Amino acid sequence: MGLAELFTRDVKYTATDTKTGQTQNWTVVDDLAPDWSHGPYQGGMSIPGAWRCALLLSDLLGSFPWDARRVRSGREEVLDPTPPFLDQPHPPDPRVVTLSSLALDYLWHGNGIGVIASRNRDGWPTSYIPVPADEVHAKRSTEYDGVPLPVGKVGYRVGSSWYDEDDVIHIKGPCRPGALRGMGVLECHLNGALKLASDQARQARGLQDSGVPTGVLTVQDTPEEPLDQTEADEIKAGWMQSQRTRSVAVLPSSTKFEPLAWNPSETQLLEARKFSLHETALIFGLDPSWLGVAGSSMTYQNVEQKGLELVKYSLAGHLARFEQTLTTHMPRGTWAQANLDAVLRADSLARYQAHEIAIRAGFLTRDEARELEGRPPLTPSQRAEVLPTPLASPHRPAADEADEGAV
Repeated sequence: MGLAELFTRDVKYTATDTKTGQTQNWTVVDDLAPDWSHGPYQGGMSIPGAWRCALLLSDLLGSFPWDARRVRSGREEVLDPTPPFLDQPHPPDPRVVTLSSLALDYLWHGNGIGVIASRNRDGWPTSYIPVPADEVHAKRSTEYDGVPLPVGKVGYRVGSSWYDEDDVIHIKGPCRPGALRGMGVLECHLNGALKLASDQARQARGLQDSGVPTGVLTVQDTPEEPLDQTEADEIKAGWMQSQRTRSVAVLPSSTKFEPLAWNPSETQLLEARKFSLHETALIFGLDPSWLGVAGSSMTYQNVEQKGLELVKYSLAGHLARFEQTLTTHMPRGTWAQANLDAVLRADSLARYQAHEIAIRAGFLTRDEARELEGRPPLTPSQRAEVLPTPLASPHRPAADEADEGAV
């Protein structure tokens, strides 16, 4: 089945009122390039803090290398080469594009969905096509609903086609027990914290566009000559004209000007918007410091631990859902696992110290440590330079002691 058939959908439909019998035609406008402000994510991506949170998480989930692992002869091993299902699931797009797009849908809608597009000769998936979550309808088949699937099976309707759950990769977010779909940021926070952040930004823009009053003109009228609205408008117009032309203003003795002082941070609603950033970070499960809301400076050790904390407290749940969902579409005994070295990799000094401890303790060889650093094994000449021959013992040959020292 081609890509065009997968996304076929009606652009017109007719709605009939069952009581009055009146019908009305409707047209669905489906742009290939969605309008981010009013499209799939309901303007959430137009909020700077939400944009940062969504991209940070989705790009991390998409950028991790993925390994296929299995246990062979009692020892865990990594399959080489990596199966295309994990390495490049939707060619010609690179892996980061495919997985980060699924992650965005997963974060905002609570569901990341792909339709399996090809399988190998053993029937295992080799590629899949990411599908926008808001265009997919999930339903458990019953005897009377007309879904062309066995009763009890979960079906997914994409466009006008139904797909069996075995043909769909569904990364489901938080949900109630037995629910067919997960909950995302939009469902839980669109009319709450996200709307508040959007309203605050709009209010700040309104103040900047319309300006703020520079002062107040006060006119002291008398009972004999009360000030009417026409005279007030004339005084104001004269004052505004002198301000525009930067000329000298002449006011009667009964009128005085009182300037108003405005704090720029108040006109930008900075404190309120900073609180919104804090709430946005909590919505996405991130430490507020990732949005610049941290109250204290970060020490070197704090910065070194941020990657570990990001994985443990923000990414762990998302990674587990991706790993276990992808694993269900792989052969028994093989599982998918994200390679977290890019985030957890320590600085050079810390790594070298860890290698030294491991080698001296005897559970890591020098060549294994070199492999972890992306270096080839030692050559015989290099080994002779690095490992000098120890002095012979009177109780056993020197060759034995040299072999023992070459860990």
